[in-house]
Amino acid sequence: MSSEILGPWGPSRSTTPQRRPAEASRQLPPSKWRELSPGESVWIHEDSWGFDAGLVDEVSSDHEFLWIDFVGRGRRLLCGGDPVQVWTRG
Repeated sequence: MSSEILGPWGPSRSTTPQRRPAEASRQLPPSKWRELSPGESVWIHEDSWGFDAGLVDEVSSDHEFLWIDFVGRGRRLLCGGDPVQVWTRG
């Protein structure tokens, strides 16, 4: 996938952890991750890193697992107990 898919969403991270990107308007708790669709643009927030744009790659319908593709930088598995927040477009 190319970075054009993300458009204004990325692919670089927000440099200020306290500053939420305007496009990240709805925080989705792990119990709602199954509502996401492959290819959907999301923001991932970690306190020590800030916000980072990615694309939903795979979603578990049975567990709170979510694979995120950080275009050109690899994939990451998120688990419901991880200290991260998933934000979508509201």
